[in-house]
Amino acid sequence: MISMPNAATYVLPALSIGLAALVILGPGAQRMATGVRMWGAPVAGSEALALRIEGVRRLHGADDPAALPELEVSATSAGTPLERWIGSTGKDGIGEALLRARDGLKEPVVVRIARGGDTLLEQELPLLPPLPAAEASALPGAAHTSALPGAADGELRLRVTAARGALAAPFPEPVRVAVETENGAPVPGARVEASAVGADLEGQGSGPVQLAADARGAAELTIKPLAHAVELTLRATRPGSAAPGSRGTSGTWEGRLPVIPGAIWLDPAGLAGERPQLRLTSPAPKPRAYVSIGAAHGRLLGAVVPLAADGAGFFSGTLALPDGPSPDAAGWAVVASDPYEQGAGTVAWPLSPAAGPALPRRVALLADGMPAAEARERGRASQARRAGLLVLGAAGVAQMMLLALRARTARRRLEAHLATASGGEGEDGTDGAPLSREDRGRLLATVRAEPLVSVLALAALVGLSFAAVAALATFR
Repeated sequence: MISMPNAATYVLPALSIGLAALVILGPGAQRMATGVRMWGAPVAGSEALALRIEGVRRLHGADDPAALPELEVSATSAGTPLERWIGSTGKDGIGEALLRARDGLKEPVVVRIARGGDTLLEQELPLLPPLPAAEASALPGAAHTSALPGAADGELRLRVTAARGALAAPFPEPVRVAVETENGAPVPGARVEASAVGADLEGQGSGPVQLAADARGAAELTIKPLAHAVELTLRATRPGSAAPGSRGTSGTWEGRLPVIPGAIWLDPAGLAGERPQLRLTSPAPKPRAYVSIGAAHGRLLGAVVPLAADGAGFFSGTLALPDGPSPDAAGWAVVASDPYEQGAGTVAWPLSPAAGPALPRRVALLADGMPAAEARERGRASQARRAGLLVLGAAGVAQMMLLALRARTARRRLEAHLATASGGEGEDGTDGAPLSREDRGRLLATVRAEPLVSVLALAALVGLSFAAVAALATFR
């Protein structure tokens, strides 16, 4: 029968290498690092901290959206705790957190995002200053009152503005025309003839369409873009004068309208009534729309609006405006098809016809928790690999000790056998030829030396094999 040390000598290497391989290739393998990013535009004095939380999974530098349940977002403003938000990110990895700040946001603002007791992100946020009410908009597609660029000719000047700052095909939008003299005086009752290329005017085709200015020399034209490039031509004459185009009594304007390709349209009809809501319509198939609502005091609310096919061939969705901090008359809604609000189709629609030219700020990256998440994942994998290497090292030491034990046992048996054989007793009990003391000492010394050298060589090979396995495990 094989003794326990002998059996362990053969079984231990296989078991230890297998266990180490399972640990190194299992828990020690690099996995997806899960973390969060935080987007927003917090403004000092705002009564709400609206944050867009992005769940991310990263592996080998490639990012994927992560649906993270049971996220807890807490914050302090100048040391005062704000209301906590508990929620999750959707399949697109986006969640909208809203934390009330009744006393207004004050620096320092520190935000912590945790999941299951583990902190995913904790960072102090910078606060932006409030926007002046009369500051002109610089965001493409935002509501503004500046005149559209165009080629003008004649004594009468025409100033053309998009009522809501942008147009989205194929949805109707009002375009305002102001007829003035060279000195800037309005021309009451001026006659305006409009024609367009790539658009429907007043539901009557591409024109020409006749309009009459009011007492302030202003007229409004409803334009439905049918293409992304729309050219509008206007001709104005004084009331009671000759036909449009006569010298000294007219003026012309030609220019392109700001039609935003890929824009999601906000129906102004949904903003009227006691319970206003955002009615969003996309001409192209899009699963969702990302909305940021705010005013001069920054972003007050964020939402992800699902879009579904409607009977008109578009993709539509609605968002009821909740109770709480609401935008003032200069409020706006930034509508985008991407959560970063960086796409070409991002548009800021005014929430009121009387909305002033406030500057909507798109959300910006406030904090990135992915470097910390990757560091946590590397630490976890390294700890598991160290455990596997520790198993290999311990197994190697144990294996060499077992070999030394076997060699010691074998040497003792051999010494006893030689001592018996050299004592002069034969197998049949007769006297043999005993060895002298010197010859016996030389024989035993030879027996003791050769097994020791063999054991040391074998132990070195075993240690080398375990070290080779440990070295290969580091190539990951």
